[in-house]
Amino acid sequence: MVDKDFLLQKIWGGWTGKVAGGTFGMPVEGKDRNVITKLHPPLSGWSKHHRQSINDDEQYELISILALEALSDDEFANRFKAGTILEPDYLGSYWLKFLLPQYVFTAEKAAYDNAKNGVPWEHAGDYVYEHDGKVFGNEYADWIGAQMKGELYGMLLPAWGWYKKSKDDLELLKPCLDLSLQDALIAHRDVGIVGELFISAIISVAIAHNPYEYKEEINFPKSEVYKWDLDKGNEEHFDGFTQQIDQTGICSETIISDIKRIKAVLLEYASLIDSISTKDVELYYSFIDPVIDTYIENPDSRDWEINFWARNKRDWAKTLDGLWWNFERDMVKDAITRFKDFPSMFERRLQSFSKAKAVHTLFNNAAIVVGLFYGDGDFIQTVRISTLCGADTDCNAGNAGAILGAYIGQNLIPSYAKRFIRGEIIPGLKEWSDKSLLSLSQRTLTQALRFEELRK
Repeated sequence: MVDKDFLLQKIWGGWTGKVAGGTFGMPVEGKDRNVITKLHPPLSGWSKHHRQSINDDEQYELISILALEALSDDEFANRFKAGTILEPDYLGSYWLKFLLPQYVFTAEKAAYDNAKNGVPWEHAGDYVYEHDGKVFGNEYADWIGAQMKGELYGMLLPAWGWYKKSKDDLELLKPCLDLSLQDALIAHRDVGIVGELFISAIISVAIAHNPYEYKEEINFPKSEVYKWDLDKGNEEHFDGFTQQIDQTGICSETIISDIKRIKAVLLEYASLIDSISTKDVELYYSFIDPVIDTYIENPDSRDWEINFWARNKRDWAKTLDGLWWNFERDMVKDAITRFKDFPSMFERRLQSFSKAKAVHTLFNNAAIVVGLFYGDGDFIQTVRISTLCGADTDCNAGNAGAILGAYIGQNLIPSYAKRFIRGEIIPGLKEWSDKSLLSLSQRTLTQALRFEELRK
């Protein structure tokens, strides 16, 4: 039996975390970390740089809620059983009805425009699609748009029993992944889809976490203690150690364990479906696994910038910038092959590369987990560090904030993080006027309970 109050707290925490994180990162969206670190006042907390505003990152999930609410119980049940509850034509019709064109960008805009030009929604996210003698395509199909909107599906279908390991991990997450996949396919392909599946999966897991009954083995870093007795030396070194502690909330060790298990699930899931490959999953994790390895090697939060940017030349390829540089070369090679018979799409794809790092699924996925690991359960530090990584800062801090909010729930998000956003979401949709995050969370809960009835 689902504890409705517990689930509401977790959903509410997820929505609050997404809006607060996105709001925190928005003033420096698209900027490089070297620019962000020179801001005055610095982004150490809320500042005069921040304001409430419309953010396109949340609007697609709101549309999915509208689409679910419109289904009768019989329609809902039949579509759920058939795996078509958010099939492309149905969800796409809601995009056309509720989206405001000025708030639609990159892959979503390409899919939106393709559909308006007669391309079936199931092909609106294709890299290339020939229709009525014309060539259409989506040169942004692997970009960040799917990753930024994956939280809802984890909220709707939590992985109850994840920590008790009562069932196979894939069995616990498959309902969430199936629903998330339907949404992702409307505008994305390949690693872009994996990004949404990852966010949906970790939210699904986070909601199942009980932050009030929590023990974990904590890896404490090495330490230097400075003394005032200069005659005997002013510094003493201590090795790191591991200790199990009882605590309230979440810590990096649990998040890392969950992310590793989710990788295994996604690899197995990819082997069962046609929409993504295990290669796509491995590519996605090629930006996450190094962050995990580096954190395990040195969990000292003071060193997060040194770990990922300030290495020597020999190790530069292992930094996030180095990983991106190698991937960027691979993107060019892929474009030459993928679009060899479609010169217009090849040109569009090449032109997109100039801004790809700022809004691609990769690199930005690393920024999310860097914030989660080195923020170590602290909400403001989590969204701050994700933001300081640069690139698509509102998406990244929004994802990181939502994940942490889902892990700890609304009541454990500090009032400092919540006060500025006033419990509000500022929607950029036609016919959506309700700004209350509590109301949105209750509406999400209502749909989650409909899914729970069908999962019994």
